[in-house]
Amino acid sequence: MLTEKTYILCILSVLQSYSDADHILSIKDLIQKIHGIYDIHVDRRTIYRNIAHLIQFGYDISTFEDNKKGYYLRERDFEPSELRLLADAVLTADFIPEGEGRSLIGKLQNLGSVHQTRPLNRLSGVKVNKKSPNKEIFFNIEELDEAIRAGRQVTFEYVSYDIDLVQKPKRKERYVVNPYALYLTNGQYYLISNMPPHEGICHFRLDRIKKISITETPAQPVPNGIDVYDYAKNALYMFGGDTETFTIRCDRTILNDVVDRFGDKIVIIDSDETTFTTVVKATTQGMRLWAGNYLACCTVISPQWLVEDVTSMIRKGMDRYGHSFTR
Repeated sequence: MLTEKTYILCILSVLQSYSDADHILSIKDLIQKIHGIYDIHVDRRTIYRNIAHLIQFGYDISTFEDNKKGYYLRERDFEPSELRLLADAVLTADFIPEGEGRSLIGKLQNLGSVHQTRPLNRLSGVKVNKKSPNKEIFFNIEELDEAIRAGRQVTFEYVSYDIDLVQKPKRKERYVVNPYALYLTNGQYYLISNMPPHEGICHFRLDRIKKISITETPAQPVPNGIDVYDYAKNALYMFGGDTETFTIRCDRTILNDVVDRFGDKIVIIDSDETTFTTVVKATTQGMRLWAGNYLACCTVISPQWLVEDVTSMIRKGMDRYGHSFTR
């Protein structure tokens, strides 16, 4: 049985759930909703007094004196558009399992009124295109956050699909890595790390990490001269390798694609009515994949090793389709 001391919480909950600028609650509305939800009877003076306490505590509540209609919670931590943005991010994040996704969207709905978050109802049926999403994903995030904070190495199994589309460990031995940062890109969550005894930076997808545990071994520091977030930003499609500078000539039709992928700080060194030439930074493996994807509208100028790689890629592709290659 709720006591009078809890009435202020009931009033606040009703305002949070059912009021906004387009849905102002009168005193009568508040009394009816509180009775219907909590099965308690409050009078007008109790509501007046407790709303005054809430305002004094810092809640921005519009009153009858302000709007001549009733009461509503004027400001919230998130605008409806922000909640929609976050909900869409949950919906499109391929690494979030269906049940956890529905739960997250439900929690986001609690941050606005039922009227403001009604459009999110249709997003609650989160679906993923994988039959076996990793249920350990949130545990992995918690463990890695703790390991990074404590400066400890972690060990885990890393899985991949075999030809039967069943996930299996990539190797018998567990991976042991120095964890540095978590990074979300291309709809996937990655661990940026170092794997001794190898030098440099590597990364792992969190949804492919299983049976993770924190060790007592102190993590080795980030290698000198390496910024893990620069590495992550330059790792196209999260393919690794060293970061290099590339010069590419592209059709103007893909200018937006180039900016989307490499950022608006790229340097354009030449252009004409149909093409532009730019200098970008990326990881070697990522750039190799990007150049292959844009064969029809992009020419690699330098470095020479990538020019030769793309040439070999074209030759192999034509051989697969039964065409000869003439340089």
